Amino acid sequence: MTSGTGDTGDFAIAVDLGATNLRVGLVDIRGQIFKTRSTRLPAEIPDARVITDQIIREIRALGPDRGLSRITGIGIGAAGPVDRTRTSIVRPPNIPLDVVPLAGPLSEAFGLPVYLANDCCTGLLGEAYFGEGKNSDNFVYVTLSTGIGAGILSKGTVILGRDGNAGEIGHVFVDEKYDLVCGCGGRGHWEGYASGRFLPRFYRAWQEKNGAGGAPVNSAEEIFAGIRKERDPVSHPFVRELGRINARGISDIIVAYDPDTIVLDGSVALRNPDLIIPPILEFMDRYLPEPRIVTSPLAGKAPLLGAAVIARGYETRYGSVE
Repeated sequence: MTSGTGDTGDFAIAVDLGATNLRVGLVDIRGQIFKTRSTRLPAEIPDARVITDQIIREIRALGPDRGLSRITGIGIGAAGPVDRTRTSIVRPPNIPLDVVPLAGPLSEAFGLPVYLANDCCTGLLGEAYFGEGKNSDNFVYVTLSTGIGAGILSKGTVILGRDGNAGEIGHVFVDEKYDLVCGCGGRGHWEGYASGRFLPRFYRAWQEKNGAGGAPVNSAEEIFAGIRKERDPVSHPFVRELGRINARGISDIIVAYDPDTIVLDGSVALRNPDLIIPPILEFMDRYLPEPRIVTSPLAGKAPLLGAAVIARGYETRYGSVE
């Protein structure tokens, strides 16, 4: 294992479990990532053990076993919802299982304490400790990725809600024009339109409703790559329609939490800020003062870094996240 600060317990094992990808890392107390591994989750997940076995294999591949005395614990940021015991995720809309136990299997495998939080909470902590959030006590972290979610910092305190799942902002209502079904079963939810998983379906619905032709698309990457071939991509009618949807979600965040900054993360936002942010600024409500809207400077590592923070316990400088 790579040497660090020289103190016992100076490393943490961080796990970022998304709906599509799994990342694990060895992170020191300063937020320096020494080793990482990234893999995709299987297309078919018949039971929860498939996920936990994959996490255990990836952690072991980091090579921490010979230095476990220097590892303080395992922190997991997982696509929620997280159950109130902080041991499992329950009925995740983008993973076809009712319950995925995480803390128990990992604690048994490594003999270390395991701490679990919603991945948007760990993303918020990563951003607050090491990223754009260092400059603000009132900001909202928003991930536009396979799913959509948020973490909220208000007056320097993390907002958790009853079970730690405050910020499931992907399930706010944003549209009835297309009436699309979200992965959770609801209709008109932000995630069901603008997340990486559902963007191709929204694009096809937009084409059908507006009589727009074009080759079939199967991913957000294909959609944006095609649009970038146009002379003025920001003015493309679908970019503007997507901007209207995103602006509705962002407007809801603004009136709910009154942040001075909104930090956008996730592959959809990080790869396409020029096509995502300008339409939001055009269409969002301005009932309250307009916040800064920026992309994360952490290159998608905020949830992993936040998982390393909670690997040392649920008490953080921004309050307890238990």
